[in-house]
Amino acid sequence: MTEETSQAALARINRSMLMVAIIDFPGTLLFGLGLYGIFAGFDQGFLPMLAHPMIINAMLVIGGAIMAWGMFRMMGLAREKQRITQ
Repeated sequence: MTEETSQAALARINRSMLMVAIIDFPGTLLFGLGLYGIFAGFDQGFLPMLAHPMIINAMLVIGGAIMAWGMFRMMGLAREKQRITQ
């Protein structure tokens, strides 16, 4: 691979990694709020809608799925980046 094509590929991978991180952020936020709901609990003063266990479980499942997707996608991009740089 020539220097120009490898630089272009690295730029593409870096853009993809940034997009994965942006997409992954709401999943992390959902998962964190779900954990907060389990361990600390939501009261009627702070987001009373989140006081229901079913909503907390849904937040954990959806957030965890988004985080897992982000982790696997990021690992694949990191492997591809490592292959190009070596």
